Amino acid sequence: MTSSKPTVLHYVTQWLWLSDTFVHGPVTATEHGKAIVSRGEIINQHVYPYPGVISLTEPDGSLPDEGAPTADVVVAKLGGARPSLVHLHHGYGLPDARAIARRLSVPLITSFWGYDITALPKSDPARFAGAFEDIDRVVVPSRYLARLAREAGASEEQIRIIPGGLDCVFFEPTPLPSAPRVAFVGRFVEKKGIDVLLRAWESVRAGIPDAELTLLGYGERAPETDAGAGIRVLTPDPAEPRKQVRDLLRWSRLYVSPSRTAASGDGEGQHMGNLEAQASGRPVVTTAHTAIPEFVLDGETGLVVPENDVDAVAEAIVALLRDDERSAALAKNGTAWAQNFDVSVAARRHDELYAEVIGADVVN
Repeated sequence: MTSSKPTVLHYVTQWLWLSDTFVHGPVTATEHGKAIVSRGEIINQHVYPYPGVISLTEPDGSLPDEGAPTADVVVAKLGGARPSLVHLHHGYGLPDARAIARRLSVPLITSFWGYDITALPKSDPARFAGAFEDIDRVVVPSRYLARLAREAGASEEQIRIIPGGLDCVFFEPTPLPSAPRVAFVGRFVEKKGIDVLLRAWESVRAGIPDAELTLLGYGERAPETDAGAGIRVLTPDPAEPRKQVRDLLRWSRLYVSPSRTAASGDGEGQHMGNLEAQASGRPVVTTAHTAIPEFVLDGETGLVVPENDVDAVAEAIVALLRDDERSAALAKNGTAWAQNFDVSVAARRHDELYAEVIGADVVN
């Protein structure tokens, strides 16, 4: 994409994990010029396409050392191009991004999305030592993560809250099916609370014997399909994983996400699945966990229950599966609410931030 605006160098650990839709949308929609550098090999490019992504991984799989050696390689691969700003997506790449910005003598913006600010500062404090002194702006999707960023060392003046964007055209609303179908989408990790959902599901089936639950995701904690309990487990479609998510939401009557805080301290920074479900016209059952109440309005777009409360999750699911009028009202409200988080909104706010930091005119 050509642009008369200054160029932003977007740096990612890897282009692009399946869960990084909130990175792909604003990066590709920005009106500023862009260069994208991936430390790791390029993956899922058919899902998140963008031509010209630069990978630092050599054919033999080797990588430069973090920090200054990586910065030297990045500058060499850029050739004569000289970006006006570095935007790091995810805090894992802090040593590289700080060195790249220093090498180019340009400002640095860093976006934190979840584990990289909920748990990483404690598990790898060396990665954060002095980091906020080099960062011009810190971007987080929620007030919850803003608080954690302050605790990690960011100042109030550095922090900007810009929620991750979703594609409200792709996830357009469709009529609610009458069948009692429930869906979950996400990684099978501790913070997603799948064990809570499976225990709650026993009560759901006792009250609604023909209820069906589909879990779409991947991870070490993957549950097993149990046809007798009305449970099926799907893994991401390697060809069209985003369409698979959309199709599952259209199949479902209700979306559930029983997230909770993991032992490591990791928690949800936003939870895009909840927003995609709301954009699709599906009521949500979720938990009062970390940032989630900022994105699901209890009693308006879904039901928000205490985290780790098996009975509350089950009761909320049953209540919405049995109440057509209430489910339809929540679904309608959710569709309107989700528009506030469309990718176009996120891209515009990022462009405004870039203009603020590098002193350029705001894109009209």
